[in-house]
Amino acid sequence: RDQIFALNISVPLSQWLQHDDEVTRHHNVYATFSTSTDKQHNVTQNAGLSGTLLDENNLSYNIQQGYQNHGIGESGAASLEYDGAKGNANIGYNVSDNGDYQQVNYGLSGGLVAHTHGVTLSQPLGNTNILIAAPGAANVGVVDQPGIHTDARGYAVVPYATTYRQNRMALDVNAMADDVDIDDAVTRVVPTEGALVLASFKARVGARALVTLNHNGKPVPFGATVTVNDRHAEAIVDEAGEVYLSGLSAQGVLHVRWGNLPDQQCVASYHLSSSRQILSRQHAECH
Repeated sequence: RDQIFALNISVPLSQWLQHDDEVTRHHNVYATFSTSTDKQHNVTQNAGLSGTLLDENNLSYNIQQGYQNHGIGESGAASLEYDGAKGNANIGYNVSDNGDYQQVNYGLSGGLVAHTHGVTLSQPLGNTNILIAAPGAANVGVVDQPGIHTDARGYAVVPYATTYRQNRMALDVNAMADDVDIDDAVTRVVPTEGALVLASFKARVGARALVTLNHNGKPVPFGATVTVNDRHAEAIVDEAGEVYLSGLSAQGVLHVRWGNLPDQQCVASYHLSSSRQILSRQHAECH
């Protein structure tokens, strides 16, 4: 009867290597060690280090060093894998028998989705996938989807969706450009088997401004609604007569309403300065 004694150890090193910044705090690092021996005193040992790097943990690495007695010798391996928005890349190196055997391997993989809005490159596709559509919101990350960002037009593909269940899709609002706002950065879709499901987001591209509105020498009433150039989206005036607006052009017209009577609505013009400020502030008289 053959008997083998084996020992496997895996130690998470992340908690000892953590730093104060948010990026390195969430990196995964593991050290592993395994050893085995049989009745013939054949010993096999292997030690390794693996983990993830980059802001989204989308670069993974793995380093292994092995040893076997009775003249078999040593072996080693190292690999890197990068998961990007437009595909994945990997490279690996293996060596054994004291350098007598060496091997380098590498590969690229990805997907391409043609849809009514154009063509989008992606990571390798699954049977069921989700198309993120946020026109105008370029290079915005998808929460909990490492390496996936919208392209220059605002589109991305999330592969391997869960069928017949709600899939929560959220855009990383902290990574958006200063001139981009999204009304609702979270949506949910329920894909069927083999489907490409659309997860649509409405992005507003333009300047941001905090406008104080006055009417007849007084702040516009609290709760008044404001539309810009007759757009459907509305903003609400606060108790000080201020309203936050985004997606603005350099100049335009604000339509303000706090009732249905003629004296409960007014129109104000705005003109933003040419300086590129994250948030402009100005006063406007509503007539």
